[in-house]
Amino acid sequence: MGRMDSFSRITYFISRKAWQYSRRCYYRKLVRQAGALEADLTSLDDESLAGRISDLRSRAGMTGKLGPLKVQALALGREVSRRHLGMRHYDVQLIGTLALYDGCIAEMDTGEGKTLMAPLAAWMYLLEQPDHSVHIITANEYLAQRDAQWMAPLYVSLGLTVGMVLPGQSPGQRREAYRQKVVYSAAREVVFDSLREPARQKQMHIVDAILRPGMDSALDVRYDFAIVDEVDSVLIDQARSPMALGGAGDNSPQTVLYQQADVIAGRLLRGEHYRLMHDDRKVELKEEGKAQARREAQAAGILRLLPPGHLWQRYVTCALAARYLYRLDEHYVVREGKVVLLDESTGRMIPGRQLPDGIHQAIEVRNGLMPSVELRGTFQTTFQTYFRKYSCLAGMTGTASMAAREFLGVYGLPIMPIPSNKPSQRHIHRDRVYRSLKAKYRALIEEIEKLHATGRPLLIGTGSVKISEDIGRMLDERRLPHEILNAKNHAREAEIIAQAGQTGRITIITNMAGRGVDIVLGEGIAQKGGMALIGTDRLPFRRLDDQLTGRVGRQGDPADCVFFLSLRDDMLRTADRKVITRIRRKSRRRRYAPLEDQAAERLFARIQRRNNRIVSKQRRLMYMGEKQRERLKEKGLWEDWMGRT
Repeated sequence: MGRMDSFSRITYFISRKAWQYSRRCYYRKLVRQAGALEADLTSLDDESLAGRISDLRSRAGMTGKLGPLKVQALALGREVSRRHLGMRHYDVQLIGTLALYDGCIAEMDTGEGKTLMAPLAAWMYLLEQPDHSVHIITANEYLAQRDAQWMAPLYVSLGLTVGMVLPGQSPGQRREAYRQKVVYSAAREVVFDSLREPARQKQMHIVDAILRPGMDSALDVRYDFAIVDEVDSVLIDQARSPMALGGAGDNSPQTVLYQQADVIAGRLLRGEHYRLMHDDRKVELKEEGKAQARREAQAAGILRLLPPGHLWQRYVTCALAARYLYRLDEHYVVREGKVVLLDESTGRMIPGRQLPDGIHQAIEVRNGLMPSVELRGTFQTTFQTYFRKYSCLAGMTGTASMAAREFLGVYGLPIMPIPSNKPSQRHIHRDRVYRSLKAKYRALIEEIEKLHATGRPLLIGTGSVKISEDIGRMLDERRLPHEILNAKNHAREAEIIAQAGQTGRITIITNMAGRGVDIVLGEGIAQKGGMALIGTDRLPFRRLDDQLTGRVGRQGDPADCVFFLSLRDDMLRTADRKVITRIRRKSRRRRYAPLEDQAAERLFARIQRRNNRIVSKQRRLMYMGEKQRERLKEKGLWEDWMGRT
């Protein structure tokens, strides 16, 4: 568990709440002592303050431990931030800083200023470990670049250097970034760098090493201390599949095979020829389906085109998955003639990633595109394996408790809840569940019109790109001005979010929008009741819903949140049909009114809990498989080529 001592570790296992309470009391004591030093530090000029920082660095370097110097470090860090950033740490932010320094997850409500805690925790760590480095891991590239540039004056004033690892950088730029004391990067970038480096070293020819000596200098990646921002998004949501670095396969794609498979897949019958497994996103082709698909392929005379070692049923299975399991503008988008996958937890595009086993090529053909060459995995790792390399790991988010068991079991990360700086005025209203999609959208648009007339800004949360655009068309019909923020126009994210809190603004977002970006309320909005958030559907996991509601009502601002749902929502496709039928029968006389039966709300919560159990099991199995491969590698019984698909 990171930097926790043995006694703290045992206490946490015995009683989590008792441990959290005792640590908070200890942190509050240190923060009070730091506050007592504030008046003295405020009176110092910049030169004297720099002298205090240098003296603290010398004293910490001599002992290798902060110990009683933590109080001075907190007080100095707060004062430097006030002078050079114009931002003074709240007491709760200093408590969160201590939690990060101790290798915990600081669980703070959204809008509490978690971004400002990481630099101070990194500095405290580097005071006692001056030869180490700290990686600040963010959920996306935008936040990595923004936070590194935003916090740079603070780092410089504390005597630290800061670097950024961003997409599109040259190997030399990446090497230079990793040499800095503090490195900001998106999670995917550092994980892929850990795969690219062994691949590059393996491909390096001895002639290149002699004639171009700069080519063989490795990335100096230090696995000392990592602080993960939005830790649940990175270590839970993004950790659902292995990260593989692939090369082009030996066989070029046969367009006609994918095209004919798509035609034949459209003729097969669900239940008779194949079975869909939505939970695992797989297709099982039954024996009757295999026989039927082969008969039709023989009639079309295309079996002779099969590449060596390929089975015809593989193409049919991929075509069925492309038709029924992967949806345009929900699981992927088409940009510049290419299929680009969407991260289901954030809604962001993932360029360069492919679905495995030919499914990606089947989706391309399904959308009228030429199939790309399949990538074959050569080097592979998982988020669980990668982040366990760090000697110390910490994180911060507003929604960690729902995954507390997984954080502790896999990463050894305890959770420390941090109180809010101001009491929350965010009001979560009961869900409004309707019998049909038509009734839901009718009530939804009426609610938007009513709230818009009051001048309150509205945030409309949707579960996919398609739904966000459908809502946009409905608002166009009512002549209601609005902005849409989804994967297709994410480049304008900062601009759209910056204006979302102004009078009369209607902003439609997917669940990607603005984690880590504050929505500032316009003048007089708080007096009108603050911002209102309307969800158009429940997301697969309750944690994602909480992240969405956390977009409003920050720092004590008033806000209202309500979700509009229906018994026809996609989320209920795996629900017990008998339960849905029973609920519908009770509401036959109230076609356009919301259902009063609380069983409808419980139904959505039950599906979310089920989804959470399924994906948690998938991550656990993936992690166990990766650990088994690592053990075999240590014994010389596993080579990287064995993992190729």
